[in-house]
Amino acid sequence: MPLSQNFIKDPFVVKELLKASSINSSDLVVEIGPGRGIITKQLLSRAKEVIAIEKDQDLYTELLEKFNQEPKLKLINKDFLVWNLPDKPYKVFSNIPFSITAEIVDKFLKSENRPNEIYLILQTEAAEKYLGGKIETQNSIMTKIFYNIEILGEIDRTAFTPKPQINITFIKFVLKNQNKKLPCQGEMPTGQRGFDYQQFRDFVIFGFNQWKEDIFNAYKKIFSYQQFKNINKSLKINQLKPSQLKLDQWLAFFDTYQKFVPISKKDLIDGFERKYLSRIRAKK
Repeated sequence: MPLSQNFIKDPFVVKELLKASSINSSDLVVEIGPGRGIITKQLLSRAKEVIAIEKDQDLYTELLEKFNQEPKLKLINKDFLVWNLPDKPYKVFSNIPFSITAEIVDKFLKSENRPNEIYLILQTEAAEKYLGGKIETQNSIMTKIFYNIEILGEIDRTAFTPKPQINITFIKFVLKNQNKKLPCQGEMPTGQRGFDYQQFRDFVIFGFNQWKEDIFNAYKKIFSYQQFKNINKSLKINQLKPSQLKLDQWLAFFDTYQKFVPISKKDLIDGFERKYLSRIRAKK
């Protein structure tokens, strides 16, 4: 059985979505869950090369028959989540299975070779969580460190089969200039000395999942009272909720954590994402 997925069926809609992208004849494009190839076909007319990863054996066989004479296409019958990402520049354009949106985006974020641009068809609720804005989420903060994010528009639900019961959005992620310094010890977000992205994820996810009324209470076991007094002098965040902090405030807050919190207290945060995900899976 195919992984639960709402397949886009309208070629005109695909054409309009591609027109909104920057995909061109010099690009390598990765497509996740191509289904019956309606997006794949139009990607091949625009891109230099397309890698389509289809987990379902029946759909993969159908795609092989449909595109057996297409030299620009590389078809892979594998679970995308365990597939090795390209080691050269690439873009992503996909109508992904909505149920694994977070896992797919996290795979890109944690990769050493992140895509230059990502175009995804998502549930509107998920897209808004990545966009953030007045109210940030752990997803928006962990993504904005690498990407500028823009919602390009909503897609009519009648363009899909089966027709989804929720609203669908087309979203764009554009990789930031990786030569630009972060306000976190002057280091770049590439795992270099002074900034560890996984530690940052653990730190952010910890704060968002304490369900306290403000940052002070969320991290009360991590920072001393005096440390929080000093933090508030410079950042003015003590009375803010985690969702009210912007990326630059999270980075400065994390910088203080890295520099001044003892290892004994950091043990409460290290590996928190893994523990958090384990709890979620156990409840399913």
